[in-house]
Amino acid sequence: MATIVTRSGKGSALTFAEGDANFTNLNNDKLEDITNETIGSLSDVDTTGIADQYILVYNSTSGNFEVEAQTGGIASVVEDTTPELGGDLNCAGNLVQNPVLEDYAETINILGTTDTPILNVSNGNVQSVTITSGLTIPAFSDAAAGQSMTLLVSGSGTASGTPNHKFAGNNTTLTTLSVISIFYDGTTYWTSVATDFQ
Repeated sequence: MATIVTRSGKGSALTFAEGDANFTNLNNDKLEDITNETIGSLSDVDTTGIADQYILVYNSTSGNFEVEAQTGGIASVVEDTTPELGGDLNCAGNLVQNPVLEDYAETINILGTTDTPILNVSNGNVQSVTITSGLTIPAFSDAAAGQSMTLLVSGSGTASGTPNHKFAGNNTTLTTLSVISIFYDGTTYWTSVATDFQ
């Protein structure tokens, strides 16, 4: 706190040196930037009992901000029995165990018209393609064991798979509308063709 010499306190007029000293002291003590100030130097903040994981809360009775143990919130997601997401959930390759899905829908990735589509599971597990004369089913471009895909096919022709496709019942005939189910075990693409949708 600045030391100020007053006329009433001194009992006589101030000298020029005393007047200048008053201004110098005020200038030195003025607060222009609180960057280097600690919260404990503020008059309405009581840091008594401060400890790790404690927070400051306002006490309307004392008119001060006071230290208090943190309460409320949740320590673990398991404590929230009805959680809701505010956006997309990216599991970043982590395992989701034992889910029960309700009102579930797949996004259908449309591949357009091609007889040689690129199948990328990262674009979704349900994809659609329109063929002109046949279908060559490739390996998944991002293949990993345990992946599967449902391919909705519009157009007639014959399906072939390369490499390592095994067709159920050796059925490779595609009619106007067909559904191809593919499961990859890390080595083989187990492929099933369903046709004759009316």
